[in-house]
Amino acid sequence: MNIHSIETTAILTDSGNKRVHIIDATIKLISEYGFHGTPISMIAQEAGVGAGTIYRYFKDKDTLVLEIFKQVNGDFKKTLLHEYDADQPIRDRFLHLCRGIFQYGMKNPYEFKFIEQFYNSPYGTTLRRDNIFCNCGDTGQDLPLEQVFAAGQAQQLIKELPLAALIALAIGPIVFLVKDSIAGLIQLDEATVNATLAACWDAVCQMPANK
Repeated sequence: MNIHSIETTAILTDSGNKRVHIIDATIKLISEYGFHGTPISMIAQEAGVGAGTIYRYFKDKDTLVLEIFKQVNGDFKKTLLHEYDADQPIRDRFLHLCRGIFQYGMKNPYEFKFIEQFYNSPYGTTLRRDNIFCNCGDTGQDLPLEQVFAAGQAQQLIKELPLAALIALAIGPIVFLVKDSIAGLIQLDEATVNATLAACWDAVCQMPANK
């Protein structure tokens, strides 16, 4: 490799690193301060770059946020679908997907809070809130949790409630616990996770009439 090639590689590597630093800084700051509380100047300071550098990679803040969301949301969905088997019983499929939410949130606290901030901001108003847990985007598999609910209702295993209500009953407790865990308010050990998942299933499960 000649000197010119070495210099070119170094420039490309530095350029890639700056972009990564910008993305990481944005995720961290938005997860802590929200979208309105995170101006470009703050992102630049956290990333260790000039504000003008950010605009070399992203047209504006909206473009930056939307590109990050696409990346983070894709990684989140991949976690949910890792080793997911659509041929398993309804309860097993439900528990697998919900456990994935726990796993992602505990391993990726900033990204998890970023996703929640996104869906609770004007950026998310054009998207159905259900998409955070049901729409798998480009992962190659469509709407696994919605499919679980629909199949469960067809088998009279899942309560006849609107999808939004089922999402709230099943996923709401998980989101709150993950957020409390991130804040250091609770220790999420395996026993607590398993007990919560069982309770979430009970919340949406259609119990037999004789029980």
